[in-house]
Amino acid sequence: MAVGKFTANPGELRRASDMMEQLPAQAAKIGDNFISDIQSYRGWAGYSDDFALEVLPKYEANNQSCLDLIRAVSGAFTALGQAVWANGQHIEGVSTYARDEIDRQMSSLDTPGDSSQGGRH
Repeated sequence: MAVGKFTANPGELRRASDMMEQLPAQAAKIGDNFISDIQSYRGWAGYSDDFALEVLPKYEANNQSCLDLIRAVSGAFTALGQAVWANGQHIEGVSTYARDEIDRQMSSLDTPGDSSQGGRH
């Protein structure tokens, strides 16, 4: 790619968008696995003694923060995928328009007859 020149590849954008569709589900699976894993540690600090009452609120808050982060990442993946898809749609639209205009111009150049309509020189 030349400096200062951008060449879009709509097919690759579409492929990337399709791949990104899987990311929110993968993030959700990470969250489900996390919830499942933390169940294994229930009771590690006890339930009602002084130690449990001291550490469990922080432990639960940390777990909730992790889940909130995973859900936020999942939402970000969803938004990113939608943005890439929209960008690809826009690029495909511009590309189609440009091809149509080039074809129209080529067709007018190929039309024999009145020189006011154009023609090849």
